[in-house]
Amino acid sequence: MENLFNLNHKLVFNKKEDAFGRFGTICKFSSNNLFAYSSEIDIITAEKGFFVYMFDFNLPWYTYKVASFKYPIVNIEWDQSGYFILVADNYGNISVYTMENNLISEWIEVCSVSFPSENIIATKFFNNGIRIAKYQQDKRDQVLYSDKYYRPKFQPTVRKFGGVSDFGCVCVTSTGLIGAFSIDLNFTGNDNNKKTNKTSRNLGQTRGLCTLADISFKNGQFQIAVVNSAQKNSLVQCYRVQIEKIDEDNLVIVSKSLPSFFVNESMAYKEAVDAKIHRLKWMSQEDSDSLIISSNHSSGSIVEIWTLKEEQTLIHKIFQTTKNEAYKTLGWSNQQNYKHSRKVLDVITTKVQFTANFYIFIAYQDSSIHCLNREGLKRVAINNIHLTASALEHQTKQIKITSKITSLDISYMGHILIATDSIGQVSCYRINFDHIMNNLVHAANLFEFCMISGLDTLDSQLLLKPLSINDLVDKLTDNFNRQPNHVTQFYYLKFLTMKINLYRMCSFGQSKAHDLVCLLNLISISTAFKSLLRPADLMTMKNGPAENLAMNLSESSLPDVDKVLVNLEAKDFTVEPSTLQSLQQLIQFVADLALNILSKLPEGRTFLNTNKTTGDLSDFTALNSIRELLVMIRIWGLLKPQCLPVFSRSADNLDILATLFRLLTKLAPKPTDPDDQLLDECCLLPNQVLIPQIQLNTPRISLSSPLLVNAPLPLHLEYNVECDLLDFIPELHYVEGCLMNNNIMDSIRYIHLGKSSANLRRCSRCGSYSSLKSVARTAAMKGWESRWNTCKCGGLWKLEKC
Repeated sequence: MENLFNLNHKLVFNKKEDAFGRFGTICKFSSNNLFAYSSEIDIITAEKGFFVYMFDFNLPWYTYKVASFKYPIVNIEWDQSGYFILVADNYGNISVYTMENNLISEWIEVCSVSFPSENIIATKFFNNGIRIAKYQQDKRDQVLYSDKYYRPKFQPTVRKFGGVSDFGCVCVTSTGLIGAFSIDLNFTGNDNNKKTNKTSRNLGQTRGLCTLADISFKNGQFQIAVVNSAQKNSLVQCYRVQIEKIDEDNLVIVSKSLPSFFVNESMAYKEAVDAKIHRLKWMSQEDSDSLIISSNHSSGSIVEIWTLKEEQTLIHKIFQTTKNEAYKTLGWSNQQNYKHSRKVLDVITTKVQFTANFYIFIAYQDSSIHCLNREGLKRVAINNIHLTASALEHQTKQIKITSKITSLDISYMGHILIATDSIGQVSCYRINFDHIMNNLVHAANLFEFCMISGLDTLDSQLLLKPLSINDLVDKLTDNFNRQPNHVTQFYYLKFLTMKINLYRMCSFGQSKAHDLVCLLNLISISTAFKSLLRPADLMTMKNGPAENLAMNLSESSLPDVDKVLVNLEAKDFTVEPSTLQSLQQLIQFVADLALNILSKLPEGRTFLNTNKTTGDLSDFTALNSIRELLVMIRIWGLLKPQCLPVFSRSADNLDILATLFRLLTKLAPKPTDPDDQLLDECCLLPNQVLIPQIQLNTPRISLSSPLLVNAPLPLHLEYNVECDLLDFIPELHYVEGCLMNNNIMDSIRYIHLGKSSANLRRCSRCGSYSSLKSVARTAAMKGWESRWNTCKCGGLWKLEKC
């Protein structure tokens, strides 16, 4: 475990130490590496209260307030997508929040449900039936994804009409009440909250005091374990709960008892008669039959693993119908235990088991974190955390508060561990016990697994060494190219995005990342433009207009774009003039990209030079895609001349579109070995037209910066203060005589926003900008903007304040 950073306060505390941290903090990681945690201190003003904050793990110093509350916060949960967050307090109030306008810096309440005077002790979102893929380690050397990874069948926990999964939450209270409510995301009431349907019932036959509970999923149902730690017998009761939606407005809860057990029956408790259960947790959140139980006593603590097994009980021979007949029952058995001289504060487990090892992390009262292997509870590592918050020196009243760990959580892939303390400070650790990144095959399988499962790879990227990234990308590309066509088509954009993020981790990969972003833009624009085409006569057309255009260009090598138009049906390419005008900035990008490709050709700097950089998209296909777009632009220019790209040329009679098409046609057959005549023509191109510089790599300060490898660890971070050690400015190769522009570029709409512009959103991963206000007036442009609720690199947007 390596301490990556500590995120501390620099606040003035004018209250006694015992006024803070009475209720502790709670923290949770989402599947897209957003981190949410509670605090009893406002990180800006140091005022006392109950707050929930969150940050993108790539920018931990930019912490955003989700909401403030009247009562102490007892539970925080993310949904499977990482876009909804649930917050519960000890007075029975449950609120669900989501991002406003897809901004992680702005949060709005979706709904609020109350179970009056109930103390919520456990919550969980309904499972949508999509389970995280499984990795078959014994087949790690296989090539096909279908051989290495599979997704087990899993049913939604609550189903609507037709078997569709419902969206909602389930909770358990301290009085033994189980509540559930569904959320209709398509309905908005007068107060802008979503419609909810609430129900509740007793968890068991009678209600009793419960101090701890945990919820997991099992075969389309919920598994719930509860315990009253105040009782001396330490009885752990388990239930299987099914929730049915009988109509649009009614939920029905059915609860069945599972075998229960007494924790103090185990041998480990014979010497600790005063032990009380402090934490209760299912080993896994999906399909788990094991419970982790931690207990504190006067001399220290005990951590045990109990497993629900099928046991055979021999029947007396008088009642046997066959020889050696046995009666099968379910029962709990104590597997292992781990003792320590300090008391337990929190227990967590790895969320996704990618390697053969399954780890348990335990925080103790002496600010130490122990990592145990699931098999035998053997200790793998131990680390001590010391967090302090000091007052400002110039203040007259100075109080130094020594904090303690109150909550832990780990990222989904298990490579980042974060601990929060009693005053809302954060300590982060990198974990690489299995040394996955040291083995090229294992590292490639890990990133393929994330791509297939839909999990964020940021925590895994921070373990990579810059010198190994090229080999890793080559291995990923080689594996990807050997997949069936339907697999490569389905995962191609995800694969391209993953390679962009990997290249951005190293300083020497910035130009490759930039070229891949251009390729991603090209594919997206090509798909959007072709979706606008409609055949004029559906009865006689065997192929669509886009297919006919691709076929004509592949069969002929005519260098004159106007002669190509003769073989096409103009009616098939007819689009509304208003729509064409709204697409002008995307048309301009295609032309600018073609100019940059050809102008860089004599210098040998182009993303069309190496196959491994472009993945499975061949050079010929990429060039043909640009040629197809130039033909479409030529036709649309006849319908609406204002939609044509704008060029600064040396002669007014110079047809730039025709020149670009002619040069690309010559380059397409041999993109890696152009002839001398083509190179000479490309050398003259900057003298004929001004080459606009495409700048899609922006300076950024983030944990994924290439400078992290040289930074002294741990990083000492402060709220709302950027870390100057990670300030990275990518170096780009400019074409001689190109048009330089220092304005901010909208990475989605490809328009200039000026040097300082208001109402901007910025990607939390790559740092690219986009305008917060939509300028779309046509359905085509609105459709284009709706594609990018996240950045093209997969990062989430945040509000940028100028």
